[in-house]
Amino acid sequence: MSKKLFVEIVSPERELWAGEGDMVIAKTTEGEVGVMPGHTPVLALLAPGAVVRVLGGRENGEVRAAVHGGFMVVSQDNRVSILAEVAELAEDIDVERAKAALRDVESGGLSPEDVESLARAARARSRLQAVGETV
Repeated sequence: MSKKLFVEIVSPERELWAGEGDMVIAKTTEGEVGVMPGHTPVLALLAPGAVVRVLGGRENGEVRAAVHGGFMVVSQDNRVSILAEVAELAEDIDVERAKAALRDVESGGLSPEDVESLARAARARSRLQAVGETV
């Protein structure tokens, strides 16, 4: 059994990151899931506005991505694929822009009927969480 996972984070436009990691943590519609080498194969729907973390990625650091829709596929060969509708790596996120977007949406008031505003707020929150901000 390999002691590392091969992880890839991809969107329809491009591969955002690929490399080895010790563990992947992702929020799915069933709850938060941690995947380590030897994990049972899984196909999971990612929760809206999820943050995906790859521990031990980038020379034992951590890779974080804000993911807006998609799937996580864990295969038998220690491969984890994050197939996102839209995804952004933490280092690519403009923090001030995300904060401004969240302020704009929240200042207009969020009602359960306003699905578009709720989705924009969820995207802004996940961007901020991906860079380590508390929201």
